[in-house]
Order: sequence, then C-alpha cells, then structure tokens
Amino acid sequence: MENGVYSENCITDFPPITYPTQVSLITGTYTGDFRKEPSHGIPLLNWMDRDVAPPILREYASKNLQIYKINEEMGNNCRTILEMVGDGNKASIAQFINRGSDYIFPERKTKLTMFYLFLKYFPSVKRRMIRSNSVIAQKLIEVFEKPKKFFDNSEAPIASSIWFMSSDLLMHKYGYDSYLYKLNLLHIDKVIGVLIENLERLGYLNETAIAITSDHGNYKANKIGNLNNFFKKNSLTNYHPLKNLRGNMDLAYYASVGFFYFKGINNSNIKNSWTRPTLKELENYGSKRINILEKLFKINGSHLMYYRDETNIYNKGTIHLKRKIKDTGKIITGKIEYEGIGKEYKTRYISEDNNTDIFNFTNDTMASRLLDNKFHSTQEWLEATYHLDYTMHPDLIPRHLKNPRSADIILCNDETIKFGIHHGKQKSNNLYDHDIGLRKCMAVPLIIGGSLEIPKKEIPYCKITDIVPTLLKLLGKRPHESVMGESLL
Repeated sequence: MENGVYSENCITDFPPITYPTQVSLITGTYTGDFRKEPSHGIPLLNWMDRDVAPPILREYASKNLQIYKINEEMGNNCRTILEMVGDGNKASIAQFINRGSDYIFPERKTKLTMFYLFLKYFPSVKRRMIRSNSVIAQKLIEVFEKPKKFFDNSEAPIASSIWFMSSDLLMHKYGYDSYLYKLNLLHIDKVIGVLIENLERLGYLNETAIAITSDHGNYKANKIGNLNNFFKKNSLTNYHPLKNLRGNMDLAYYASVGFFYFKGINNSNIKNSWTRPTLKELENYGSKRINILEKLFKINGSHLMYYRDETNIYNKGTIHLKRKIKDTGKIITGKIEYEGIGKEYKTRYISEDNNTDIFNFTNDTMASRLLDNKFHSTQEWLEATYHLDYTMHPDLIPRHLKNPRSADIILCNDETIKFGIHHGKQKSNNLYDHDIGLRKCMAVPLIIGGSLEIPKKEIPYCKITDIVPTLLKLLGKRPHESVMGESLL
C-alpha cells in the first residue's frame, strides 16, 4: 500500500450487494437501461424479469447454476476488464463474472458452484477456509509458472481476476467482529504475500499491478423480523412461478433494504404478463384498495422509500423520495431528476421540505453546495458526499431504477431489524449483512501496488468504477465507451 496508490474511501455501488457491485467493479460502469445506454443489466442478487410471460425470477445465489447467466445478462453495452485489455492470455480464478477469460478455474461450472456452496453451507472448519484461500492463490501462481498448460501459447497472462469468497461467507455466518473472520483476513493477506513473492521469483512483479479491494462493507442488525402478518393483513401474496402463477407481488430481496415488485393491471393481450403498476394503482392497490406508498412505512424500521415516475425514459426522468421522520412519524418528500446517458449523465436532487431534506445534506458544507437546483455529474456527487451516510445516492439511485429489471419500490430500514427474504421466502437468520444503503456498507479500501512504476499516492476518495480505467491506463489501453470511472493516475 505504502508503495502504490491507495484510498480509504473507495465508494462502491447501490445497493451494496455482492451482485451488482462486483459487476460494476469488473466492468467499470454502473447498471442502467442496458438495452439502450452504456451500462450493465444486473440490478440485484435477485430480480424479476417482466419482459417475458410468465415472468421469471432470477436468484444468482441459488443451487441451480443461475449465477453463470450473469455473464450473458450483463448485456452487450458493457465490457469486462478482461475483454478490454485486448490481445494476451487472461485468467479468471474462482470468479463467476469471467466473460473474456481464456482460462477459468475451476474448469467446470459445476465444480466452481459446488466449491462456493460447500464453503457457504459448511464454513465452520477453519481448515476449509485456509485451503480455499491457498488454492486460489496457488492456482494463479501455477498459471504464471506453466502458462502453456492453460493457454495456447507460453505467454504469462496479461490480466487475471481472482475472488477470495471466504471473507464474505464468514462475515455472514460469524460476523465481521468475530475472531474467525479477522483470522481469515490475515490469512488472505498471507496468501497475497505468497503470490507477490512468487511473482518476484518468476520475474513478473516489476511489470505487474495488483489491485485489492472489496465489493461492499457490512453491518449488524439487532434482530430478525417476519413479514407474514403484514402480507396477510394487506392481501399481498408472493408470486410463485411453479404454483399456478399465483401472487400479486414479488419481494425479490429484503435484508434491510427491500425491493418490491407489484403486478399492475394487465392491459396486455399476452396471458400471464406482468406490467408495471401506475402510481395511481399503487395508491389504490389490490382487493383491499390499500395505498402501497403509505402502507409499506408500517413495516418495522422502515424510513426511506424510492420509486420511479411512470413517465420516465432511459435518458430523462424523475425518482420520487419519501422519508419518515422517526420522532414524529411525519413524511417528507423529495425527488431526483436525471438527464443524459454515459458520460453526459447528470442528476439534480431537490428537497420539497423547507426544514430538512431526505439525505440530510443541508447541514454539510460540501453537500449543501449541490442543493442549487442544478444538474451535477457523478464526480461532483462523489466529491461532495463521499464522507456522508447517503454517499452518491442522488447519482446511483436513478441508475438502479432505470434498469428495466429493477423493482417498483425500494424501501430502506434502519439497522434495528433484518428480514432475510429472497423472493418472498425467509432465507437467512443471520444478523450480519451488507445491503443497508449507508456509507458503512458503501465505503471500501482500495490498494493498487506491485510494480515500482506505480506512483506513490494517497487518494482521498474515489469510486469502484475507477479501478478498471486505472489498470487499463497502466497497460496503455483505452477503456470501453461504457466505462464511467476515471483513471486515478
């Protein structure tokens, strides 16, 4: 770290969930309307696809290899860094996002998935975690030692991607404050040291840049909640594709940030299609004619809500914001407007309350300067909010809601309660998670070291999409037009 570029404030994506954050990290772009603009198509770990009838439910963490669909479902308007580096051998070690790789380890899809699931469901033995970290590092060392064994020629890889998945799995099971979790981080540090020593032994270190980062931070809830009574009381039933297509909603993912899909009145001639509900429908929804935009605030701990305007298009639109004041229960409102695509994309954040604002930017010297009714760039929002709880939210939330696969309503809780729901089912009873939309889950460390040609430089703040253009700059390569980040050099 001390011999290269580093930052303690690398801001990741919203929501800070393993996917889509890793996709943003590896492509250098964010999600959006991936059909029409430079962006990727992954909004969440779990999402609903309403472009088909009946809709399909995607769950990347499932046991039936759905995770490999991510390479296709990213779309063609973005590229991975392995696709951008051009000619040369490329390796992907224990990473499911591997588009552009010439060699993938493990070689069989089922083997990598079983490796992940084995660690996820049986992580109690320290030796397993130690072995998984060592196997990942040793495999990359072997690729450098014997490239002819893995590629069509004897050239060492020009770019490689590796994922130490053990830290995420241990955090969920034991917590970021556990001895076992910290011990595992030290072991990852150890095997990275082994990798560096071997690159030096093989004569590659002086021409190698190594970037180390994380895809999200973490937090701990106070208790696990249950929403069955809430659903029943309001006649809300979860869609299930294998049970006669029942259901009028899909709660795709809800730990402490909930992503709700609702079935609109079907004006289509296609049987079993789901249209997006209008705002008028959401205010008078279902057999009990409930106001969804008010009723969801009855969920324990909920205090923030985001949803799109029905007139939005991919390059212009409005995101509506609501916040419930904890002490009084008063609802205040605001909005984010966006315009443009790619490098021309800008947003403005407007508070509709005279006394306070949704993200509490008013009281901060830097952030308050952007409350000027003008449109601002991604870099401007980063500079003004990287140190605040709602980091880059005016920029990132519209990007997420522009994705046609994203939910109708995002509901944010405080840290008191976690629900652990995937597509309507209770899947997790662990208090430790990372989806809460606050800085503690969105600020991660970034270290780029290795070659002595890398300048010594501390970066006060940056964003996860800056990693790809920085590494490409070191290689003398130009990033794809979809890359939203900037080189830190």
